Amino acid sequence: MYQLEKWQHSSWQKDTRFYLLELSQDLFGNWIIKRTWGSAIKQDFGRSNSTICPDYQTGLLWYEKQASRRQKRGYVRR
Repeated sequence: MYQLEKWQHSSWQKDTRFYLLELSQDLFGNWIIKRTWGSAIKQDFGRSNSTICPDYQTGLLWYEKQASRRQKRGYVRR
């Protein structure tokens, strides 16, 4: 069963770069961390990577770790 209230989504930008981070569920109910990054000026969609998490708590921990990394690297949350 989907738990939409637990899903997370954040976006950051730094100069000409963007970074998107999502914690959501796939069709089977598995928790997924999806990261997308790329150029904010080019007309492309950038690169993307998805990782299956063992459970929600682990996914949330990974999500917060990535969010902290973006802030340390000078990205501004939009």
